[in-house]
Amino acid sequence: MIFIEKSEKSVQAVVDSILEVLPECGFGLQHIHNVKNKLNEKGVDFQNECQILDICNPNIANSFLSEDMTLSTIMPCKISVFTDKGETTISMVSLAQLVDDINPDLIEVAEETQAKLLDIIERVK
Repeated sequence: MIFIEKSEKSVQAVVDSILEVLPECGFGLQHIHNVKNKLNEKGVDFQNECQILDICNPNIANSFLSEDMTLSTIMPCKISVFTDKGETTISMVSLAQLVDDINPDLIEVAEETQAKLLDIIERVK
């Protein structure tokens, strides 16, 4: 499952807003992948803006990894902000679904974390 929200803001304005609210929500930024810039650097004429934010809450990461190191394959959490047909879109995959597929015992933590991520998206759209 993918969560999708539309925004009237530009991609960069949404990304900047996410960066502002992350600390308030207990998350930090690990990296931003600027897909358009990277593809253009590699000689691909990619036109859509696309930034993928790798974000993490160290306590949640510790909870997951202390129980099941295979959960590292879905970490860190990602929020994607991109343009499609001229519209700014914010999206993320269902963390609860991913965790449930790997280790159903941790579904409660995943659902709580997903709710926080969705709140971030709601606040910045």
